[in-house]
Parts: sequence; structure tokens; C-alpha cells
Amino acid sequence: MNGKKIACVILMMILAGITYGAQILQKRAKAMREESESAEASYANAKMMCEVQENTLIKTKYDNRDLSEFLKEWDPELQKIQTGQEAEQALLSIVRNSRILTVSQKFEVKENRANPVVPKSLQGTLVVQDDYAKTMNWLAELERRLPLASISVCRMRQGENGRQLNLEIHFDIPLVNLKADMEVKR
Repeated sequence: MNGKKIACVILMMILAGITYGAQILQKRAKAMREESESAEASYANAKMMCEVQENTLIKTKYDNRDLSEFLKEWDPELQKIQTGQEAEQALLSIVRNSRILTVSQKFEVKENRANPVVPKSLQGTLVVQDDYAKTMNWLAELERRLPLASISVCRMRQGENGRQLNLEIHFDIPLVNLKADMEVKR
């Protein structure tokens, strides 16, 4: 072989190497373009889903604004009594401050596993006997100072003399936990 043929073969090998390298680079560029297009499509889809979720959040906040306002207003009352002992102390404080005669009292903390927001409640029975006006004012003070208390039974009878009132109440004071996990367990 003469020098021209060898140079021609070397030149052909160099051109084949350049062509092969160009094809490899072209395949990589095409794969990167496809990956870029896929990422852009994913971004557009995620952005659309984000907007949908933001709209859902705005709608939920709008639908629940009354409940939110209610909770903001009642939060101090709900935070005031968190344990059965605090509820019992608040109730006995009302009794002591009114200086009303207590005939009997019974308190018990009941658990409620079905409702995580109100996991416990203080249930009790209180029998008081005193002057009619004083007893009725005490009952009003009880309702004013413990607005969450629910009176299920209220029996009024005449006391030992004509001016006295014997009052028996059965009540339930819920111990609210607003930080409860509301996840439904199936």
C-alpha cells in the first residue's frame, strides 16, 4: 500500500469515529430533551394540582369560617378546664363563693373513647339546700361561670321551711381536647 491509500484509510477511520461520536451525542441530546419535556409536563401537572388544592383550601376555609369564629370565641373557656380536677375545683369554688349549704356531692370522671375531641367528662350530682333566691342565683352563677356544663336533671323540692329550696342537679362537664387526632380508624 502506498502512502495515499494509508492516508485515505486513516482519514476514513477518523470520519467514521467523528460520525459515530456525533450519533452518540445526538442520542444523548435527544434523551435529555425528552427528559426535559417530561419534567416540564410534570411541573405543569403539579402546578395545576397545587392550584386545585389551594382553591379547595380557600373553599374549606370559607365554608368553615363560622366554626372557626365559634372556636376562637370559645377557646378561652375550653382551655380553662382541661382535667377532671380543674372542673371539680371550679365547681367547688362556685359553691364556696356563694356560701350555699351543700347537702351532698358526688363527682366522677368518665372516659369517652368514641369521641377524641371530648375524651373525658366530669359527671356528678350535687344537692344543695338554702334560701330560694340564693339557690336560684347560685344556679345562674354556675351556668355563667361554667358555660360548657350540661345539666341533665334538675329537681326542685321545698326545703325544711317555706323559704328554702332543695335543689338536686345532675351535670356533665366535657373536658375538650381540640388538639385531638380526628383520623377515622377503620
